[in-house]
Amino acid sequence: MSEFLETTHDKFVFQVKVGYFYSRDDFWANVEGNVALIGVSDFLQKTKGDVAFLETVETGMEVKQSQEIGKIETIKATFGILSPVSGKVIEVNPELEASSYLINEDPYGAGWIYRIELADFESDKKELLQAEGYMELMKVKIAEEMTKK
Repeated sequence: MSEFLETTHDKFVFQVKVGYFYSRDDFWANVEGNVALIGVSDFLQKTKGDVAFLETVETGMEVKQSQEIGKIETIKATFGILSPVSGKVIEVNPELEASSYLINEDPYGAGWIYRIELADFESDKKELLQAEGYMELMKVKIAEEMTKK
């Protein structure tokens, strides 16, 4: 099985990483043990445009699922980073300070934003989608985006 699910619309290819959990707000969590890497989906980074500026919270901050934990400014919009999980921020990706473009270049890899120590992932998981479910939601959002143009 492929590492990604893909759908093509117009000239854009949208990818969803298999094995990650997704919020309906287009953020992902890659859970390993009691820690999750957090980032933005390929869909979100493609529809919002190139990241120009990133504002993050401090390590040690306790966060709740769906809480705003920073902002991303692109050439098109400014939007909040909404945590897909609850827990404590234990690391902010140090590469992003100098290279915020990594969010666009590699949203599921080098472009991760936070490492969060999970508080109650079993509860958080009820609000998250797996890759297949997120792919279906993303297709609806793509169709909505295309009607705006």
